[in-house]
Amino acid sequence: MRKYDSKGELVTEGYLVPNPNFIPKGEYKATELDEYKRSVDFLITSCSSRYEIIFNKPVVLKETRSIKRIGSNEHYAYLVTEKALESLKKQYTHTCDF
Repeated sequence: MRKYDSKGELVTEGYLVPNPNFIPKGEYKATELDEYKRSVDFLITSCSSRYEIIFNKPVVLKETRSIKRIGSNEHYAYLVTEKALESLKKQYTHTCDF
């Protein structure tokens, strides 16, 4: 593929080369970031007046005014206050998912 400017002079030329690491359409290959997000204890998925956190493993937290479980029993998702989040960060590994 060639691109020319308004004077007809060649500006760029591009071509495709075979790539042994090419991932075909419809296939999924996990990235380093995906692996890291799976390795931490919980993900911070949103923040507003309370933070939404989702644990990657079965962790049941005691519900208080600062911690409220959301979703079904299959997912370990919670809404927590900033103070509760800071306390959980000291106990568990975490990262943001946004």
